Amino acid sequence: MNYHLVKVTSYYKDFLSYYYNRYPELKIKNYKAQHKHLMQQRFAWSDAYAEAFTSLGNEASEIVANAQFLQTQWCLENGIKPSDEKTILIEQLKRLKPDVIWFQDSYTFNGDLIKQLKAKIPSIKLAIGNCCSPISPQYYNDFKAFDFITVCAPYFKKLLDSNGLPESLVIPHAFDGRILYETKPSINKTHDFLFSGSIILDQNFHKERIAFLESLIKNEIDINLLVNLNSNSSKNLRARQTAYLLSKTFDKVGLSFINQKVKGFRKVNKLQYFPTSSKVSYALKSQIKDPVFGIEMFEEMNRSKIAFNIHGDIAANFAANMRMYEATGMGSCLLTDWKPDINDYFKDEEVVTYKSLDEAKDKIKYLLAHPSELETISKNGQQRTLNDHTFEKRAQIIDDKIKSLLV
Repeated sequence: MNYHLVKVTSYYKDFLSYYYNRYPELKIKNYKAQHKHLMQQRFAWSDAYAEAFTSLGNEASEIVANAQFLQTQWCLENGIKPSDEKTILIEQLKRLKPDVIWFQDSYTFNGDLIKQLKAKIPSIKLAIGNCCSPISPQYYNDFKAFDFITVCAPYFKKLLDSNGLPESLVIPHAFDGRILYETKPSINKTHDFLFSGSIILDQNFHKERIAFLESLIKNEIDINLLVNLNSNSSKNLRARQTAYLLSKTFDKVGLSFINQKVKGFRKVNKLQYFPTSSKVSYALKSQIKDPVFGIEMFEEMNRSKIAFNIHGDIAANFAANMRMYEATGMGSCLLTDWKPDINDYFKDEEVVTYKSLDEAKDKIKYLLAHPSELETISKNGQQRTLNDHTFEKRAQIIDDKIKSLLV
């Protein structure tokens, strides 16, 4: 039994700004050309799942709901007046008539929208959600609209299961093997040590990551830091704190309708905790270079001997970062924080783990002093990822689940 699946996601706004600033000519290209070029950047999951589901005999496609220029072009080509993301999405799905919709961005698309889509588009038989970041209790009711939910680590499955949400399916992140043929291969490794990723200051989300990087800098470990420093949240922190307190007051005095009607209050009202923010020292900030995304990021990994990974504070005791598969897939030696389940994904001879800053520093120095051993670990890690951690492998698990529910 085959089916038509549409996956819906939202890209980081910083990446979309980066992309359209780099390729301004794409803004006026037709939808098909824009979409193809955007997917070829291999940002995040790109269209790897669409390709994987198609290879399994299904029809599959990808919608990036917040790519404004792309979505506006679709509207122009289909006689639709450009509007908000959800209205455009509804019109797209009406025309595509999928059997299955999978919302990678389930924090934007959930609840009443799912019910509305199923009512307006009879072809839709299953709506799948996705959860791989913190979820506050205010979202629980909205997530109940999904038929099942994919999660990237057992931590999230336990959280959802314990709160009576729909069945969840653990689907770890993966590597897109096409990237190896689309990047410029690096014969020589030009960087010793790379950290490419985000530092989110909001809600102390990366408090441990910041402290760890600060310590490495202080100890004069030479890191190539390509970081998306998300500092916007700090700029309006006072306003969000005030809005949060007001929204909670409205709840207490019977004025909750204000929180539902006013966008700013509606957003902060769903926060589980009082808004806070971390800080980054001048020493760390001064070494941060502009972030790179997609193909450029993968090429940086390919040029790096060691790629550093540290999970966000919310990962708990589970190895869940996408960076583990990206780094090993590109042939860089992964140095990652130890988690109890790391051996479910990689053996000791395939990656290098650390439990403390001192251990990380010692292992960095050891690996750089023993290039032959470093290269062996890198090759072992890459082979493991290409064998076991591909989107094709992950899609097969989801495909089996979908087919069991469509019977």
